Amino acid sequence: SYEPLQTKVDSSFVALSTDREAIELTLDMLKLFQSAQEYADKIESAESSMEIWSPSGYSSAYSKGEYRRAKEERDNNQRLLDKTKDRIQNQFSKIKSRQSYLEAEALLKIGDFNGWKVYHKFKSLNGAGTLDLFGEYVFFCDEDFNEKSAYPKEDYEAISKVMIAISSSNDISDMIEKVQEEIY
Repeated sequence: SYEPLQTKVDSSFVALSTDREAIELTLDMLKLFQSAQEYADKIESAESSMEIWSPSGYSSAYSKGEYRRAKEERDNNQRLLDKTKDRIQNQFSKIKSRQSYLEAEALLKIGDFNGWKVYHKFKSLNGAGTLDLFGEYVFFCDEDFNEKSAYPKEDYEAISKVMIAISSSNDISDMIEKVQEEIY
């Protein structure tokens, strides 16, 4: 049921946006951003529950217990959020290090041909064979068209935007601001 719809082949050159290691690090960072947002949402929800169950002189054991559970949930998610922020900082440092490597140590290779970038759009039937599903992927291939890596097109576009923000940022807060401008 697979049907190719469109394939475009373009030259790929040594750059941060085509470097597999940098792409994987950025993809991991995007997942960490998503986790951080989930923790922040859970913290906000727990704080709302704390306000509702806030103890007063007439609080029952039940309401005190609900307040305590909400406070524990908030504190636990705050610890997880703090750890995630540290991991995001670590990923940022790794990507900046990779960028420095590509710009400095591999200076002679920057801009050199390193394979092919292939955009591929297709359709296929779902598992039940009743509905057309469309897909778009970006493949990176070596000079002989052997696949090195592949990403859904939407993921790769998000990765590229984040990489641009990272490469033009000096610190994590500057990068986060630029990412928010790009994505939102």
